[in-house]
Amino acid sequence: MPARYRMIHRIFVQRNGASANAYGHTSPQSWAALATVAGYVWVTNETAQHIEEFSQSSARYRAIIPLGTDVTEKDRIEKVEDRADSPTELFGTMNIDAVIRRKNHLELRMRGHAA
Repeated sequence: MPARYRMIHRIFVQRNGASANAYGHTSPQSWAALATVAGYVWVTNETAQHIEEFSQSSARYRAIIPLGTDVTEKDRIEKVEDRADSPTELFGTMNIDAVIRRKNHLELRMRGHAA
């Protein structure tokens, strides 16, 4: 079965538009919409830390997207929605750790905060 049939999510990709000033210092991050692509996202690992009254949970995600999509490790995923139900947000903001080229798709390895 081709990977395209599994791409049931809508993924919103953002790119950081910050640049260096004349002194070489980078400006604050300013994320701008780059693309909206079809894909499939799933959770591979979820962890929770509880320290006294604070708790933090994080998760590792993977995704497949079409081959040839302009995405790098410096980009991030703003949100993931179901393609059938547009307003249904499934996952929030995720940072991309790796972009891996496969035979018929790209695989993204990401991390973010668990919902």
